[in-house]
Amino acid sequence: MKQKMMKKVLSVMTVTAMLAGMSTVSVGAATDDNSGKTIGISMCAIESQMWTEYQSSMHATCDEAGIKYTESIAENDVQKQNQQIEDFISQGVDAIIIAPADGDAVVSAIKKCNDAGIPVIMANRAAGEGAEVYATISSDNKEMVKREIKYVAENAEEGTKYKCLELVGSLTDVNAIARQEGFEEAIAEYPDIFELVATVPTEWKGDLALTGVQNSFASDDDINFIFSPSDALLPSIQSGLQQLGKYNKVGEEGHITLVTFDGAADAVKAIREGYVDIVSVQDATEQGKLCVDAALDAIDGQEAEDYIDPGFEVSTANCDTDYKDFEGY
Repeated sequence: MKQKMMKKVLSVMTVTAMLAGMSTVSVGAATDDNSGKTIGISMCAIESQMWTEYQSSMHATCDEAGIKYTESIAENDVQKQNQQIEDFISQGVDAIIIAPADGDAVVSAIKKCNDAGIPVIMANRAAGEGAEVYATISSDNKEMVKREIKYVAENAEEGTKYKCLELVGSLTDVNAIARQEGFEEAIAEYPDIFELVATVPTEWKGDLALTGVQNSFASDDDINFIFSPSDALLPSIQSGLQQLGKYNKVGEEGHITLVTFDGAADAVKAIREGYVDIVSVQDATEQGKLCVDAALDAIDGQEAEDYIDPGFEVSTANCDTDYKDFEGY
């Protein structure tokens, strides 16, 4: 992605979330450059504060640029998403932004975009092999998680031993896999501090996270560390720990160290209240903006390269200093 794309000013606007599975069209103030252009936006689902912000940012950037957009939400149904993308092709959109439910499953639909000469931009998740995309806007998931574990290790009291419960997102989600790999590689660098005692796949579902917490503590009540791959699972983790009488603040006896990912408002609030230790933040606002910027550049025939969001961490150590104005998404 060219530097000029990264430096454009983003005007964040509040918009109403689209009804699941429906396709709508919107347009901002018309401009000579963008009049008549339409972007298709294919969302996997709007199931977290991160995705809501991502969606809002794309809408706001389209409106600011005066470009039409048509949107569909697949509710994490890969067949529905592929059909919705094919519908965009039939409508003759000029570019398509895809936040895939499954990067591999969406390849066949992307190939049809390629055949139709419609450029594709991947939002937050990469496409599987065999798909040609104009750009992928994503986070450095593995490195972000590694920084979180380094923070915990460097701030652990001497002699601390963490018995870790690792929650995993969807096993078909490249981001979930990268976060799992980052976590496991990071704790392996500190064998005297971390021990992985349980790994629970959640498919990004809160009920599976809750059951996983309950079952893991039933098997090993000495667990004192939980890694959550998304803030969307925090309410379930909180509920599980409250039921067990283990939802305590940092510094209190019995505190379970909580590490999470995304940067939702709920997570940042929990950090300020002292219940969550650290969150690695994806810049959903900037990523959403860059997806639209990339789509416009693709339509104009300009060159682009992948943009990797380095992210940043908000913790109990810096939430009231470096990030005192950051409220999350």
